[in-house]
Amino acid sequence: MALLDRLKSASQAEDADLLYLMFGILANPFPAANQTSANPHRPIEADAEVEQRIVTFVREQRSQVVVVEGTQGVGKTNFLNHFESEIRKAMGQLGGYYMVRYLADPEPSFDGTTRRIFEELGTDHLKRLRKRLRRDNSAVSDARSQDMRTALLRLAKSTSQYEIDLMMQWLLGLRVLKAHRLSLGVQFRLDTVESKTAALRDIVQVSAAAGALNGLFLLLDELEKHGGVLGPTAIVRYLSALRSVVDALPERLFLMIGITPDALRRYAAILPALRGRLQNQITLEPLDDENEALDLARFYIRTARREARRQRSKDGGETWVLSREEVTDHFEKLLAAAERVGDRGVRQREFLHRLHELAEEKIQGVSDQGGE
Repeated sequence: MALLDRLKSASQAEDADLLYLMFGILANPFPAANQTSANPHRPIEADAEVEQRIVTFVREQRSQVVVVEGTQGVGKTNFLNHFESEIRKAMGQLGGYYMVRYLADPEPSFDGTTRRIFEELGTDHLKRLRKRLRRDNSAVSDARSQDMRTALLRLAKSTSQYEIDLMMQWLLGLRVLKAHRLSLGVQFRLDTVESKTAALRDIVQVSAAAGALNGLFLLLDELEKHGGVLGPTAIVRYLSALRSVVDALPERLFLMIGITPDALRRYAAILPALRGRLQNQITLEPLDDENEALDLARFYIRTARREARRQRSKDGGETWVLSREEVTDHFEKLLAAAERVGDRGVRQREFLHRLHELAEEKIQGVSDQGGE
């Protein structure tokens, strides 16, 4: 079949109907290796531990730091994506205000991360804070910086968007101009990691005391990337800034970090003072058991079938796109290959990609059959 004919076939609704009638799915249920986000999350034991830490954080408001460690491809991104989604949904139903920020590729300088947090809080948060402080400005005393206290008191007395915009510019580290000095009373630019960290601490603490912010969830993924692009001095500066944020916010911060074991050991050696802040570790392991691999494959097929049934009014086919024998056979081959190179198991990403390829062959066969 020519490429044009195949593309025409793939675009026809009858093609999806045939796939649904045969396998009960509408598309390949397994993610390819390059599809690292928006994948279903199969419940694992580690879920319960993180959920309990979130419950404790919301109840007691004391900061939590959770380190999710695992080699590349074992599901750290999927794990963090899942909890970002769950936290957003849960916080939306709770009273009070929470900010949830997931950074899939943290910037090499931590002041960039701080800037993005301020951007995420945005002018809407400053308006909410101004409204609270206008009724009672006693929370301003929780700020350590004289510039911050002055700016917040001036902000509370203001009534226009102009002062809100100036405040945001200052928090983002832009140049301090005459307008900022006259309207906000600030004298110094937030142009260092230390000053931006201190400003973040002040904003979070004052916002919490004023009832404008209950907590901040910050999820940092693939922290090991910095080890390949930054020199030793830059890494130390980044890790020092990360430690400073944790130390500056003993309350109101829930921090979850995704990192490889090698990078975690290397970073702890570079900056031993950071080690004590990263004690709550959750380890994600590769697949080393046939039954676990089968469970993972079944989870993705069942998830795809549920989604297909949601879109179709009639029942779909009962035949599985991949049989138990096909799944276990290819898992055993991948496991043998992993053992030959000294790996302890099969990485989930690699396993799911192989299933994706196998399923794609069958799906293409259905498409070709429907086009005949």
